[in-house]
Amino acid sequence: MPEVHPLRWILVVEQYDRRAPMPPQTRSPHGTSLMPMQALGAPPPDLQQGGYPPPPAPIGPPPFAPARSKALDYTLKGLGLLGVAVVSGFLWWLTHNQAPATDQTAPPPQHPAGKYQFVPYVAVNTVGDCADHATAQVQAYLRQHPCVSMSRSLYTTTLSDNDKVISSVAVVRMPSAADAKGLDAVSKGNGTGHVEDQVEEGYQVPNGPTSLEAGGYESRSTGSTEVIVITAFLNGAEDNSHALAAQPTQDLLKAVSTDALNQNLGR
Repeated sequence: MPEVHPLRWILVVEQYDRRAPMPPQTRSPHGTSLMPMQALGAPPPDLQQGGYPPPPAPIGPPPFAPARSKALDYTLKGLGLLGVAVVSGFLWWLTHNQAPATDQTAPPPQHPAGKYQFVPYVAVNTVGDCADHATAQVQAYLRQHPCVSMSRSLYTTTLSDNDKVISSVAVVRMPSAADAKGLDAVSKGNGTGHVEDQVEEGYQVPNGPTSLEAGGYESRSTGSTEVIVITAFLNGAEDNSHALAAQPTQDLLKAVSTDALNQNLGR
């Protein structure tokens, strides 16, 4: 062994003697270091029951949960789509097959109110060849421009002096509006002829006129329809050339024909 110098030995011993003694070590009864609250006497919460904390609960499905088959998924989806289709079809049928809430019957045509109250005297008669029921230039025009149909009827009304008059209403339906305007222009001319009324064609009015040709005349075209009205006295004794020649009488009878037009009689 190497030789140790006596002085070095003394220094080592003195240096060792000057060290302070280490304090005694205390150990936790459970093998853990003390926390500040444990130093005051409170045990840690996880050790108050004398054991370790329970393990955390597992997250997600059980490791051995049985998986649902794809066939079952497709079956459920198919049933859902089928249910939607059935409900949609039922709603469509319900909305298109409901009974009407109110009566859908078309109401009878309403005529606007006028000055005179017209009463039907003869039922409406409809023909297809208008030229056979016209005279002079009006007949020639209807041969060149055949009508679709013509409906004629007779009405009576009472004047303010209690005299009664009779009006012939002829509704001529033409192929076009231009044809109707042409017929209106020819019918309004002087000495150009006219559409024959039912009295002129043989309908007999007891004690009445034999023709309405000299009565108050008015006509009007609306679209492809031409309407012609002639009014005369219902009393045959008053329906004479002398009485009808007076201008006031003509104006009065024409006013009655105009009122019949405004009320859309015969439409």
